Amino acid sequence: MFVFQITFTILSCIPLINTILDDDILYDIKWQSELNSPIELRNNFIITSKRKETYSCVLPTLESINTKSTETILLNEIEPLIEKLHSKKQCTYRLDPYWTYELCHGIHVRQYHESKIADKRTIHQEYFLGYYHSNNQDIITTIDNEQVLKIHYKTINNRVIPMLPIRYTDGTQCDINSNRPRETTVFYICHENGNNGVINFQEVSSCQYEMTVASSWICNLPEFSPTESNRHTINCYPQENAPQKPKNLKKLEYEQEQLLSKQGEGAQFTMTSADGTTFIISYRYVNEEKVNDIVNNDVKSSENEQLSSNENILEFVEGFFSGRDCLTGGSGWWRYEICYGKHVIQFHEEQGTRTTIQLGTWNYEKHVEWINTNPKKKSDSDYKQRQYVSLYYTDGDVCELTQMPRVVEVKLRCLTKENKSHVPIMYLVEPESCSYVLGIESSVFCDLIDFTDEDGIPDYDELIKHFREQ
Repeated sequence: MFVFQITFTILSCIPLINTILDDDILYDIKWQSELNSPIELRNNFIITSKRKETYSCVLPTLESINTKSTETILLNEIEPLIEKLHSKKQCTYRLDPYWTYELCHGIHVRQYHESKIADKRTIHQEYFLGYYHSNNQDIITTIDNEQVLKIHYKTINNRVIPMLPIRYTDGTQCDINSNRPRETTVFYICHENGNNGVINFQEVSSCQYEMTVASSWICNLPEFSPTESNRHTINCYPQENAPQKPKNLKKLEYEQEQLLSKQGEGAQFTMTSADGTTFIISYRYVNEEKVNDIVNNDVKSSENEQLSSNENILEFVEGFFSGRDCLTGGSGWWRYEICYGKHVIQFHEEQGTRTTIQLGTWNYEKHVEWINTNPKKKSDSDYKQRQYVSLYYTDGDVCELTQMPRVVEVKLRCLTKENKSHVPIMYLVEPESCSYVLGIESSVFCDLIDFTDEDGIPDYDELIKHFREQ
């Protein structure tokens, strides 16, 4: 985006003698009004936008910062605090929409899914992500024959945070990682109001996890005090009658605001505060490709825009329903992909290696068998008000929990937008163990039910004919 291009241009011009370049230093660009009187600007650089708008940007002069940090802590200094925490046999939880993560300090890390039926809770899926063993920690013996633990550092909200790592090993075997046991590293960080609550959890590689816990007890040790925020401002002044802020940047900010307020789709995630309190956070998002289209294309007449939109829609319909173009979704560790009429997979890519789980493959006969046992999902006239088409993909990889092949119901759902955008919104949920629902929402699918046969399968030829006529 434009603002990042400017930031890169400025930073690439900074002389190393006068300015410190560090990933932990962040710069905010502030677009100032035109100078009314000439002043001497030191450490300034001239930048020019794509529209030939010229700005004089003044970089802050930074003093040399001593970033040397303590690398280790004596085991006999931290061990009493760890033993005191473990003696409480306290458990804390992180709630996600599907999974619950349980950390019992000094005992285990567990991941499970449960449901409540008739006021009784039943656990359907459960994995132990590691058990605590005092003799299985990363203890280092120094040349002075002292035992120490290594302190880890991460940058969070532009602050370098020291962390104490505690390993939980020998968890449930992982079938996608050569049946190796799952393992979790729990990082304790200092927070004055922290109540050992889980503030972050992620899968850093296949069945290898990291959990971050905010605790007040660790603040008693000076080695775990976080550094101050290292953020600075770059002031940019317009030159040669340029506007205060570049026009392309203003346009981008406006379009993003409009998309977020009118066309963004809703979603939510779970956040746990430092004291262990869990919140459900709702937010709206927009497809990145849509933003890029706005930035990269000049303003055209409405007639040309409509023509281009129709061509793009036809291209999308032909590519997707022919199976030529696959759709990919997801932004976490696992992503997912559907190739229409072929398969639905879940995958993770890392360092050129792709790990794939087959969630389902297309089989016409098995789809017909399924839809006949679920008549409400057929495209009969009685269901004209239903705004989605369901397709059943079967015979995925065998699930270790059910010992049955994975299956997916693919829902092509109508999504009405003010601008009639065909850009699809995708989501994948797992309502039952290894039985998935893949939702694909787009304005293209709003009339889809009118072009399906008695088995609820879209008629490719009729569908293409419909969009070509439009």
